[in-house]
Amino acid sequence: MFRRLADLLLRLRTWLAVRLGLWRGQWRRGRVSVSGAHWLPGPFGVHTWRYGLYSPAGLGDDEAAPLLLVLHGCRQRALGFAFAAGLTRVADRARLRLLCPQQRRLANPWRCWNWFTPAAQRGEGELRLVRALLDEVAARVRVQGVAAVGLSAGGGLAALLAFHLADRFRAVVVVAAPPLLGGHNLQDPRDVMKHGLRLPPVTALPVAQRACAPLAIVHGTADEVVNPGCAEQLQAQAIASLKRERLEVEAEQRTPADGTSVTDYRSAGLLRLRRIEVAGLGHQWSGGPGGHPYCVPGGAPLAELCAQFLRDAGLVAGRAAGEDPQAG
Repeated sequence: MFRRLADLLLRLRTWLAVRLGLWRGQWRRGRVSVSGAHWLPGPFGVHTWRYGLYSPAGLGDDEAAPLLLVLHGCRQRALGFAFAAGLTRVADRARLRLLCPQQRRLANPWRCWNWFTPAAQRGEGELRLVRALLDEVAARVRVQGVAAVGLSAGGGLAALLAFHLADRFRAVVVVAAPPLLGGHNLQDPRDVMKHGLRLPPVTALPVAQRACAPLAIVHGTADEVVNPGCAEQLQAQAIASLKRERLEVEAEQRTPADGTSVTDYRSAGLLRLRRIEVAGLGHQWSGGPGGHPYCVPGGAPLAELCAQFLRDAGLVAGRAAGEDPQAG
């Protein structure tokens, strides 16, 4: 009973933060339209998505700053997830902007990003929306490098960005994400989530696949929605893509004191891949303020792990993620 009441209070706090604009920085709302969106139902072929653009206090539009694309999971709202996951805190500390698109209910009744469609797996589908979003924001503010982070279905779409739009992303973080399926979807995506790919993971890579963007794969060992083995398969796909460009990687494993196991893969000294296993974590984002579906306040600090990877990949610099606890 007490736990349920505490969860309700956290959700109320998150709702008030979004509704009343209780932020240190500034949110601006926008819309972007994609024409010829044939992967969606509709009579006109033009569909519009809403997005929020968060800028830390004092960061002007003419000041260059990194941009972090935030892709929420199913049954989540874009701004609520950004707050509950602690990503607005990361933005304030690292002086980066957040781009948070909201999935349309007409595109998916559970507001999931449609990572599983054959079009998306081929680099089209909702990846066209991401291209349009990046172009839209670049026309409004000065962007100095782009990264992406996604949870669950958002992680599935973010993983596709790492492979298909590697030229536009300097770093990608996926949490509880499935591996690539391939452009023909020979296996039911729900079965992939439950059991992993039945075929060797490398067979899902496009023939002309080049090296993926620097990628961090985060997965909980107790995830019952997306099998933890999916992280290993996505890792195999990433390493295979690097080898196609003759980028040999060396593994270095460490075990911090926060209940995670971290393995880095570097090539010529550059960080190309990071695998993070979180002991006991289910299908959720942990360590932020919480108060949103699939976001819990306790456990491993995933937002800080995300920020650390962005620094290690060379996208952002500055204060440590754990400083300034009043930010948010």
